[in-house]
Parts: sequence; C-alpha cells; structure tokens
Amino acid sequence: MNPLFKRGVFLSLVIALVLPTQSRSQEIATGPESVQYVIEDIHGSDVQVLEDGQKKWESAEEGQVVESGDEIKVGARSEATLMLGTDTSAHLDENSDMKVSQIAANETGGFLSRLEIFAGRVLADVKKNLTETHSTFEIESNGVVCGVRGTAFEVANVGGEYQVSTHEGKVEVSSGGEIHTVTAGNFSSFRNGKFSSSRRLERPEIARFQKWRAFRQVVWKKRLKRLEDIRNHRRQPWLRKHPHLRRELKLKKRKWLRRERK
Repeated sequence: MNPLFKRGVFLSLVIALVLPTQSRSQEIATGPESVQYVIEDIHGSDVQVLEDGQKKWESAEEGQVVESGDEIKVGARSEATLMLGTDTSAHLDENSDMKVSQIAANETGGFLSRLEIFAGRVLADVKKNLTETHSTFEIESNGVVCGVRGTAFEVANVGGEYQVSTHEGKVEVSSGGEIHTVTAGNFSSFRNGKFSSSRRLERPEIARFQKWRAFRQVVWKKRLKRLEDIRNHRRQPWLRKHPHLRRELKLKKRKWLRRERK
C-alpha cells in the first residue's frame, strides 16, 4: 500500500486538524446520496470495472458509482478507494480483485453491504453506528465471511489463504459453522475454510493502517468537493455506461406510476 502514501500525507495531517468542524456542514449543504459505493480516489493507471451483466472491462473513473454485481479490479502500481456515504470506505491495494455482491438500503435508514474478494487486499473502515440502523457489512472470500458492526480491518486473499487483520473493534469470522473473533491488534488466517493461525499485528502492519487513516481525510475531502460540484451544477452525476433495469426496479416504477395516476 506504500505508493498511495508517498504524496499528500503531510497535507492530510493538516486537513485532519481543520476538516472535522467544516466537513459535516459541507456534507449537509451538498445533500445526501443514495446508498451506493462511489470510487472516490484512484492512484495509478490500471483500475477497471466490469459492470453487472457485461463482458467487457472498462477503465474506472473517480466519481463512478459501483452497484450490486459490479466487479472492480486493480492492477500493479495502482490503488482505489470506494466510499459508502461519509463514514464507510473500502481501499483496494494493488493486484486486487473485488466484487460488490450486494449494496442496498434497508428499512431502518441503514444499509446492507456484502463484498467478495477474489484476490489481493482490502482495507475496510466502517462507520461505528451500524447497530443503530441495523446495518450489515460483510466481506467474503472462499467461503469465509467477516461480519462487523463498526470497525477498521484488512482482509486479504493470498494464494487461497484468507487473512484478517483487525485494527479497531472486533471482527467475527464465520466458516464451516464456526465463528472466530479477531479483536483489535490481532491477525488471523484461514485456509480451506478453517482457522489456521493467529498472532499479534506487527509494526509495519500497524504503520500501514495509521498512514491510511491519515490519507483517508484527503479522500473524504475529495468526496465532499465532488458532491458540492454536483449541487452547484459544475459536474454531472455519474451515469452508468450500460444502464439496466432489474426486476425490482421495474416493480418500483410501476408502483410509482400507479400512485401518480391516482
């Protein structure tokens, strides 16, 4: 993850001091977005998205919306950060491949999110009030599922070995009917769907997360700027290159039309 932090780290530390008092008011001013993942930051030239139902990979763009069924692949010397609202993010390291299996709003103002990792490493920084809105955030790989209620952790798929590093809070890893808890400051690995080993996080792993947490403020600021530009008509919202209507969307449209006719 080192290339991401070679530039802008000092700036991010400065922003961290002044942003908290400004960002919330900016967020309110720009208005809320629907429950969706947005690619807010791209480093490098090899980040691609395969939209649901398509066969052709296309270059990703900052501001691009990634929906359920979409897959994002990050090549060598490249990285990408997706954000869900203001407080939840997923950072893909180089040589990573991840699919958004599900992203949807629930009935209590929260969301349902499930990501699937085929290769590489994803650092997830999840907002802390998931329980209040009955939200769920899960990451799956090779039959192993991580479920959290607000924490920061890394998941890696390295040669079929599923690795979990928890930096804050705790992560519940379910596999083969068993549940293994990985608490803050610990690393656990799983192979063939079974628990393999555990240890304390090492200094380089902790330092990598600390650098990410500082840089995240820069990504956050870019997101707020994008929303403000959309609100002030300086930028168009993202439009899918291959629009498609799923059955549930068609049903919603029909219900809306019925209400309009009444």
